[in-house]
Amino acid sequence: MSTLREKMKQEMILVGLAASTQEIYLKAVLSLNDYYKKSPTKLSESEIKDYLLYLKQEKKLAPNTYNTHIYGLRFFYCITLRQPLFKLNLPATKVTYKLPDILSVDEVEKIIKAVNGIKYRTLLMVIYSAGLRVSEALNLKISDIDSNRMTLHIRQAKGGKDRYVVLSPVVYQALRDYWKVCKFKEIVFPSSKHFDQPLSAHRALQIFKEAKCKAKIKKTGGIHSLRHAFATHLLESGVDIFVIKTLLGHSSIQSTVRYLDFVPNRHQNFISPIDRLSL
Repeated sequence: MSTLREKMKQEMILVGLAASTQEIYLKAVLSLNDYYKKSPTKLSESEIKDYLLYLKQEKKLAPNTYNTHIYGLRFFYCITLRQPLFKLNLPATKVTYKLPDILSVDEVEKIIKAVNGIKYRTLLMVIYSAGLRVSEALNLKISDIDSNRMTLHIRQAKGGKDRYVVLSPVVYQALRDYWKVCKFKEIVFPSSKHFDQPLSAHRALQIFKEAKCKAKIKKTGGIHSLRHAFATHLLESGVDIFVIKTLLGHSSIQSTVRYLDFVPNRHQNFISPIDRLSL
């Protein structure tokens, strides 16, 4: 399996999959290997189907989690092992989309104020101020902060794309104050143990949950809620959806359009065209 693992890693690098996606796909194949205690290359179709039933019926994986296993196995069999028709026997499951809880402006303020420590408070401010994914914020470097143009350079984000986002004057001042206290060198939000590595996403989530609990916010959702709140609050203030698409780094406008569902009162000032006529 070790040789196949290396081959799969090489294939994933060649097609440009993100490091996080590579890890998920490898985990899917290794889980199958551990379940049967033998190489996935020696498994029959019925054995693989039994394993998929186990994931659904016994482990009761959520649709999105189940599908990541399917995509990982598809890559392994179709790309690594060159069995293109194998994907026909690995169907993904239908995903039902539920609207997330959206934090209000007041709730975001309470959460940020509830954070202990200037480093972690600044992290949440950066994420919310520019609608960043947590990985984008954690990978920020000092060289990515342009105080002249007041922008942040987001490098190699989802899909391997770079983009610029607006650097809020409030956040810029917060970053300056944070630097005066912590004197970080290259990575803006380094790990507490290894200063040459960024803070872990798990720790960032933990910080957010602790602050949300302290602020007595009952709404569900993790640190990604700040990105949702950023986009929703911009929509509520009248910002064009195509501008929001660019700021979020979405490849398709369809990914951004869903935020319209998060603003139920967006039609409250709606006036029928006929009301403008002199009838």
